[in-house]
Amino acid sequence: MSVDSWAPLLTIVASLLLVLTSALNFSVFLRQLRASREQLETARRQLEEARQGPEILLVQRAMSETSDHLKILIDKAYLRPYFYENKEWTEGDKTSHDEVRAMAELILNNYASAIIHSAAFPQYPVRSVEQTIRFHLRHSPAIRDFLLDGFEHYQLAGLALLCLKNDTKEGAEQDLVRLIQSAANDPRERLRRERLLQYLKSTNEADVVELAKFSLTATDDYPIVTAPR
Repeated sequence: MSVDSWAPLLTIVASLLLVLTSALNFSVFLRQLRASREQLETARRQLEEARQGPEILLVQRAMSETSDHLKILIDKAYLRPYFYENKEWTEGDKTSHDEVRAMAELILNNYASAIIHSAAFPQYPVRSVEQTIRFHLRHSPAIRDFLLDGFEHYQLAGLALLCLKNDTKEGAEQDLVRLIQSAANDPRERLRRERLLQYLKSTNEADVVELAKFSLTATDDYPIVTAPR
């Protein structure tokens, strides 16, 4: 058979090989494209998880800060009435006054931390724990007394805690008036409380987050400021 007679056959074979090679290359391309898409999707999920990570941690912290005391109350159920039923400690109770105050301090410190976090981090879910804080402040004489007795220790969260303690803004203002009078021997603390009272009177709504933000930025070196109308 002459070379000329083989030429068409070789052309067909070469064409088939070219088609086969192209198909294989296309298959490899599709696999690479699929792998690239999977990598992009993985990267997107990781980025989303990284973005949500701090928010998740803040949610977990919020739940922890407002529920840590429950572990103690489970073991010491006799303390519950002092924080859920408006029970005041009296001489002869099963527990000591110091133990009730220590529990009140623990709960109040956790709530103060939650409020401070709400002012510093917009993602902090203070709205989900605000009602819990309000409930305990209004159902526990021990917590209320500890807040008023040690108000100077709650420089950042004290104003917000006072507003959660009261049914009305006017009630918080009355508390501040009494706190100002009790700080007569401490001019610096008295000035701070007067500043808080003036700010509270100037704002239309006693919003917990806004009150906490004001306390974060207000210092003794700042002039007295008022809330925007």
